[in-house]
Amino acid sequence: MTEVNPEATADWGRAGDEGTVRRWMSDAVDFARAHGATYADARVVEIEEERVYGELKRDPDVRREHTLGIGVRVILGGMWGFGSRALGAADAPIAAAAGAVRMAASSPGGLAAAWAPLPPEIGTYHTEVHQDPFSVGLDRKQRLLDEVLQVARESPLVVSALAGVNAKRQRRYFLSTEGSWQIQTLVECGGVYQVWAAADGEVQRRSYPNSFHGNTGAGGWEFVESLGLLHEAPRVVDEASALLTAPQCPGGTADVIIGPAMTALQIHESCGHALELDRILGDEAGFAGTSFVEATGLGTFRYGSPAVSVVADPTAVGVRGSFGFDDEGQAAKQTTLVDHGVVVDFLSSRESAARIGRRSTVSMRADGWQYMPLCFSTHVALQPGQGSLQELLAKLGDGYYLDMDRSWSIDEQRLNFQFGTEVAYEVKRGVKGKLMKNASYGGVTPQFWGSVEQVAGAEEARVFGLPCGKGEPKQWGFVSHGSAPILVRGVRMGVAG
Repeated sequence: MTEVNPEATADWGRAGDEGTVRRWMSDAVDFARAHGATYADARVVEIEEERVYGELKRDPDVRREHTLGIGVRVILGGMWGFGSRALGAADAPIAAAAGAVRMAASSPGGLAAAWAPLPPEIGTYHTEVHQDPFSVGLDRKQRLLDEVLQVARESPLVVSALAGVNAKRQRRYFLSTEGSWQIQTLVECGGVYQVWAAADGEVQRRSYPNSFHGNTGAGGWEFVESLGLLHEAPRVVDEASALLTAPQCPGGTADVIIGPAMTALQIHESCGHALELDRILGDEAGFAGTSFVEATGLGTFRYGSPAVSVVADPTAVGVRGSFGFDDEGQAAKQTTLVDHGVVVDFLSSRESAARIGRRSTVSMRADGWQYMPLCFSTHVALQPGQGSLQELLAKLGDGYYLDMDRSWSIDEQRLNFQFGTEVAYEVKRGVKGKLMKNASYGGVTPQFWGSVEQVAGAEEARVFGLPCGKGEPKQWGFVSHGSAPILVRGVRMGVAG
């Protein structure tokens, strides 16, 4: 029997009926147009979020948030303006539009907003949900976490452990002066389990299903259940404990296989961010950095080996970077960014793409109604190749299998990086052997991807949903990355303390 969680759903639905929302948005864009805007769009966004976390020797941490508001963008005199208001007062839509008009009108000048008009996009999109996570009772969620943490309590070597589940539901409306009108309902769920073991001055961590906030997918409570947190809990504890006495992974140069959890972060940091066109054009230099990639390199710049093909695909089902329309009203589509090692497109907005004479790759999103949309990764994935993990190990011969990030560092151009991993396994003659600790690897982005000899097949691929911070004021974009294990030759190895 499903337990209902009334506290988590008490505020949901305050946006009201579709007609009311559309009237708010029409009032806003009509005001902007009447005051000289050549383009305007409005977004009404309602978000409900719940996070339930437990830690050893601490009371459960339950956080619930609800927000509802409107954000308005305008182009006036060739300049952008943006305004937003929480929806409550009757004049909120007009006040948001007036703020956007004032911002654009008071701009000191500079680069005018490039803008290529598009035909109107009208449609709806809804995440497929089998069990609404907000209908699952808080007691049930806390019971799951307590059972997972109990496994950690029973180990004398575990000094700390964390288990958590999260859920987020968004209703997003979009209306523009071009005639676009869209309604989307996006739902996501996730879970995490982390264990720290300690002995004789040594501390080691092991995580599941990933170290960076666990894993989150587009779907309902069924996604959390699919993670099998309780089933995996004993293995996580055992591996954290075993790392305490595991031998040190040596430095030097080695051939390696990198598992999908670690490769997901590698893609995020050295592909996703590096291929954002706003970075490439210098628009994010003051807040998030730039990129070593140049806009003139399309079709010629070699990013990696022929084994490396990267796609951005927000149409993928069940992943955190999926949606029907971005926050500029564009319909989601799949785009190849790197084709057999060569850069062929960027993550871009309508404006940034127009500045280099291209079409947008539908990558503009905002973390709620109160923020101007930014260029964020969507679902950016390394295309699978062929072969099982066992075949990849046999091809590797001698080397190491690395997985799951423990630390990461990359420069502001996304060129030089150093990542520490939670685990390493020695590989001898194609056989994955003893567990090793404190491994790290580093490199230069195009050299690293140029050393990828093979990507395993689709049956070995996994997807991980991540949060990504960017902009000023800082926004969180919710993205996903997929990969199968990769075989990389001649990787620089180090020691992560």
